[in-house]
Amino acid sequence: QRCPRHARRVSPTTDMSGALSKISKKYNKKEIFALKAVFDEADADGSGEIDSSELRRALSKSSLSAAAVDMFKALDKDGSKRIGFDEYLKAYYKFASPAEIKELMLWVYPPKEEEVVEQRKLSDAQKAEIKSIFVLYDANNNGLLEKKELFEALTASGYDDDEIEEMFEEYDQDGSHAIDFDEFCAMLESSYLDS
Repeated sequence: QRCPRHARRVSPTTDMSGALSKISKKYNKKEIFALKAVFDEADADGSGEIDSSELRRALSKSSLSAAAVDMFKALDKDGSKRIGFDEYLKAYYKFASPAEIKELMLWVYPPKEEEVVEQRKLSDAQKAEIKSIFVLYDANNNGLLEKKELFEALTASGYDDDEIEEMFEEYDQDGSHAIDFDEFCAMLESSYLDS
């Protein structure tokens, strides 16, 4: 797994540093997992959804039991007669955007490893952009970025010397003391796929 500081997007014209998600600053992971625990407790049949009888049962010991039907209708935004955890989150975080809800759902339901591998591929356009960056900084046109060339490319994008050194060591897979195009693609892949 790559260090989050490697998730900056390098561009020949723009410094794209700071591509880290702001969602973890806005929402509390412990709170999300606590909400999930409450949701799971109400989900008596373990289906991953709450139906109206499960909600009534969950609220039976509280002063809200009389309002269970109205609450259920308010929570069941898609009219499926079942409340998914996403609808539960939407009700709790009324001002959360759909993208934020989706990311919060990923905290609780992370994709399986094979799904991540399949989803995380660079498009042809992204590869072409990375190639143009690579060619731009390959000053001696030998098809490799030597350490000096890589330092020039990444310093311009806001990386410090220690970060660049660490990245160089991590991505120089063949030990050639230079980064070839495939290694450069691997280096930038997470910043392209996470942006």
